[in-house]
Amino acid sequence: MTTRRPGWLLALPLIACTHAVDVAPGAAPPLVEIVARGLRFEAPNRIAPGWTTLRLRNASGMVHFAIVERLPEGRRIADHQAEVAPVFQRGMDLLIAGDAPAALEAFGELPAWFGEIVFLGGPGLVAAGAGTDVTVNLTPGTYLLECYVKTGGLFHSFNPTPGAFGMVHELVVGGSPNGAAEPRADFTVTVSREKGIEMHGEPGPGPRTVAVRFEDQGLHENFVGHDVHLARLADDTDLDALATWMDWMEPPGLQTPAPVAFVGGVNEMPAGERAYLHVTLEPGRYAWIAEVTDPQRKGMLKTFVVR
Repeated sequence: MTTRRPGWLLALPLIACTHAVDVAPGAAPPLVEIVARGLRFEAPNRIAPGWTTLRLRNASGMVHFAIVERLPEGRRIADHQAEVAPVFQRGMDLLIAGDAPAALEAFGELPAWFGEIVFLGGPGLVAAGAGTDVTVNLTPGTYLLECYVKTGGLFHSFNPTPGAFGMVHELVVGGSPNGAAEPRADFTVTVSREKGIEMHGEPGPGPRTVAVRFEDQGLHENFVGHDVHLARLADDTDLDALATWMDWMEPPGLQTPAPVAFVGGVNEMPAGERAYLHVTLEPGRYAWIAEVTDPQRKGMLKTFVVR
């Protein structure tokens, strides 16, 4: 599995609620809302297995995402916050100070179970005040939703306040399967180390469902696997600056504010997995981009135009 990620924790309580949806066999996937409010997530505590649409509504003033992480058996949110988030923050502090060797040594303090986390997509980067929908197929288990964008050099999923959690939320998937049908796509985006990001089909204007397929997966130089995010480009967007911003190991990387208006995406998934991004495309210039080191060289920054 990939070596993974961080965020900064604010002393705000997580909102606890339950969510149970009965779905007729073959019906559209149930909708589960995740609200990013400030530096916390408001989301259900429990949902049924099966195809599920996760709606990330960004009610904050900064860019966020919600990566879905299936924890190893017996691990909970408190383990992540005690043993993972602080390690990433210590390493990031050292990178900001310019001591890369010490930072790599710090990252080596991650617990062995961290390598057993499975990253299963979830809503990608989305601008302040906007929202994005992603449909994923969730199996029973204990999951975390996490945002590790940075503000002031602190990961959102790390909280310097003792005893307080960061921008993470525990979600249990269990009970009877919801029976929902897999969505149908208008066009497909594939991502692989060999071919980069490729788009198959016509991205016309209006509401679109995009199948995002991971042909392979593996660690990049910044110790993460590839994902796919969608950005709306302005006339003056600096693609080189955007590429640098996508690398979390760079001190300015994933640091608010973002250099573009993100409209969603699909976070990292294992090889062979797929998810569905639901997006309304307006005429204009866009880019697909992965959260990897040097995405242009790897073919993981691809621009296109919606007419």
